[in-house]
Amino acid sequence: MIKKILCTALISMAFITEASASHSNYSPMAPRQISVKASHADYSYGLSVLPGNSIDSIEYINRNAFWKLNYVVLDRYLLRPVAHGYSKLPDFAKSSVHNFFSNLSDLNNTVNNVLVGEPVSSGVSLGRFAINSTVGLLGLIDVAKHMGLEQKSMTMNTVMGKAGVDQGAYIMVPAYGPTTERGIHASAVDNWPYYFVTPWTSIACTVINGIDARASLIPQEEAIDKAVDPYAQLRQVYLMYQEGRVNPNTSMENKEDKNVDNYLDEIDD
Repeated sequence: MIKKILCTALISMAFITEASASHSNYSPMAPRQISVKASHADYSYGLSVLPGNSIDSIEYINRNAFWKLNYVVLDRYLLRPVAHGYSKLPDFAKSSVHNFFSNLSDLNNTVNNVLVGEPVSSGVSLGRFAINSTVGLLGLIDVAKHMGLEQKSMTMNTVMGKAGVDQGAYIMVPAYGPTTERGIHASAVDNWPYYFVTPWTSIACTVINGIDARASLIPQEEAIDKAVDPYAQLRQVYLMYQEGRVNPNTSMENKEDKNVDNYLDEIDD
């Protein structure tokens, strides 16, 4: 049912052409808005409004339960050691894994770029997928990049943001990481290629892709570890990154914001 609702909503997004989207007054955390007065009311309940109109409405649980489980336990004793071990593999092995999943994402890029009014980027994404899936041996080799076809990344999260959908509540998902209400719905759509394989294959692909993504964040570990408030640091960086994808001209104005792309480029999908 959720997928049907999302697909219906996506059809209405097909004519989005503005490069920079203005957010709606609607808050995903607000009661049903049935009047003009209600649409302009403040439903932040005294909480700080974060980038993308997100609110950390369950911060106590996010910080004291899910963050500690993810960062203090799972990352420190499982993900980090595995990621560092993975980083020791030969470069061709790591690049092959990364290229394979990057090639799959070009399926989403093809559709999502159309939805934001970027047919040229959509064509490039389709061309990349066709070339890399054949000449590139199922995407293990990024042949298209060497032909001058750079990847045109566009996630459903960004598509929804450009359509005016706010990020909603910030959520630290156990064993997954930071996301938002919008991000959860968007991921359900972008993960459609995995719906056509067996559950075990889907799980295996998710785990391998997660390890590859975590290994790419090794250079950023020190910034988080040495932060005065690592939880708030990661939250701000993640939300700024997502907002920067939606409104790059407004979210990347100051110098500090320009470092966001170096943090969570892999978490975007």
